[in-house]
Amino acid sequence: MMQPGISAFGIWSGGHFMHFGSDIGPDGLENLVKHAYDSGIRTFMTSDAYGQGAADELLGRALSDLDRDTYCLVGAVGHDFYTGIRAAEKGFPRFTDPKLRDADEYGAYLEMATDKSLERLGHDRFDLLLLHNPDTTGYQSDIVWSGLEALKSRGKTDMLGVAPGPANGFTVDLIDCFERHGNLIDWAMIILNPLEPWPGGLCLDAAAKHEVKVIARVVDYGGIFHDDLKPGASLPRMDHRSFRPSGWIEAAHKKLDPFRAIAKKHRHTLLQFACKWDLSQPAVESVVPTLLQETGPCAKAIEDQVIELAQVGEKEDLTEEESAEVRRLGDNKNSMSLKGASTQYLGLPVGDQWQMTPELLEVARRWNIEPDRDLFHPSDVRDIREKGAPRRGVPQTSVRRLYLQLQVFGGCNDTQAVVDAVSNSGLESVVYADVTDPFGIGLLTITENPELFVTKARDFVVNSPLAELEQKPDLTMVGRSYSMGREANLEDWLLGKPRRNALNPDWPWAVWYPLRRKSEFNILSPTEQGKILMEHAMIGRTYGSAGYAQDIRLACHGLDRNDNEFLIGLLSQDLFPLSRIVQDMRKTQQTAKHMASLGPFFVGRAVWQSPLKK
Repeated sequence: MMQPGISAFGIWSGGHFMHFGSDIGPDGLENLVKHAYDSGIRTFMTSDAYGQGAADELLGRALSDLDRDTYCLVGAVGHDFYTGIRAAEKGFPRFTDPKLRDADEYGAYLEMATDKSLERLGHDRFDLLLLHNPDTTGYQSDIVWSGLEALKSRGKTDMLGVAPGPANGFTVDLIDCFERHGNLIDWAMIILNPLEPWPGGLCLDAAAKHEVKVIARVVDYGGIFHDDLKPGASLPRMDHRSFRPSGWIEAAHKKLDPFRAIAKKHRHTLLQFACKWDLSQPAVESVVPTLLQETGPCAKAIEDQVIELAQVGEKEDLTEEESAEVRRLGDNKNSMSLKGASTQYLGLPVGDQWQMTPELLEVARRWNIEPDRDLFHPSDVRDIREKGAPRRGVPQTSVRRLYLQLQVFGGCNDTQAVVDAVSNSGLESVVYADVTDPFGIGLLTITENPELFVTKARDFVVNSPLAELEQKPDLTMVGRSYSMGREANLEDWLLGKPRRNALNPDWPWAVWYPLRRKSEFNILSPTEQGKILMEHAMIGRTYGSAGYAQDIRLACHGLDRNDNEFLIGLLSQDLFPLSRIVQDMRKTQQTAKHMASLGPFFVGRAVWQSPLKK
């Protein structure tokens, strides 16, 4: 058995099986493997999924003339390309996908995949076999890890490990995996480099505690630390690095000068500096950067990258102070959406993302990881929770909100009959007398569950005195409470304040209206939008603090027949302040310059309100 060495060669290098840089071709890649061995590298990594087995075959040919005992062979299995169907850039499904097999078949699949990978390589055992890009089942399942343990018992591999991916994340899942199966895990492979210390660094203490050694990948940070990917470089669409955010190359170069100074002090190339920083981190004992051939006059020969990598073990280590300074300079915390278990993902579990369960949340907190602080991306489009102001550095979040529906009717000759029916309905609601129609009434219904509008509330309308009235669909309004991220008490803002304002018997007068801003407003910078909205908000605050009026602000995107965006309710003990606040707001930039539509307006006075629940 040979442990992975400091420097490892990944068969995904060279752009042939994975689209990083130019494709050096199969012959070029085979020669590069031999060059790596001749240069002193003694750890070679493959995955059966690369090229659907072709990577195994190529690596096997490249190593075929070498003494098997002189190098460490690392394999990886996990993606089922035998029976699974490739899902475009998402690749092949994990073998634990319930569409492919039941749990009692996991062990048989692992044995079959491992045997076939070894057969293609021309060998009978791995030094290390990694579980490649597991889904949540792969991290947690005792059956999966019993299957892996059986492979070790049968001599198919000397050591076992786990390799999260392909994207970044999986922090809590990996720690949970250590806690569940640490007695079986010898190695783990994570993304880690001086420009991406987060989130990989969060799992290193757990790895050290469970005596799991770590292989760091993406050490080169997409080629930046090869020092030949320059600002302004254009990457082909199929290059995997094109999925990184716009401007990432330029942003990285802004941080390189202090790194260069440290590298120069120790006579490192930038790649060697990055490798040495990784190796200075807890539990990290091996590095496997992606070696890639760039194009253009500044491109470094990929063969030279191999030599740099091979020499890492001979180079000076960084000092503790330097390592800490690099971490500070390269800090990328909260810079990207993370895969794996996430509080920001509320959907069904799929191959590389799932919800943060209470059990995983407990695991995180045992390691002083607060997911909504430490594994959080403020612009994660998956995160549809409401958010309020942070408390102790952690944003308040909620999946609860109120829905309000206003329906207006005409032809009412007996308001009291409607009030009696509504008061006995069990609906949380308000009945308004319509100021503009002596036969008009409005029914405001409040609920956390919008299904009520098409069940209980609907049944009430069609089986009550309202069924005999004329509905005015142009005045029907529906909205939901929402947050802006600054609310001191999020739950009260979403659930309490709208109820208090709507059901306050001291504020019977109400004006309800929808609005839509011009589309140009949505492409203004956040600073410009904030300035415009603040002018508007200050009027509302003035009226509120003086006790003149209160408001209920609701979003109605996609809920309004006329494509309005917001629904506003203004409430007061008198009608005049409501008219005056609308007048004052007409003078703001938002209303004068950025409003596409406003209204129609419903003006009413409450004749009955549900009692406010304590």
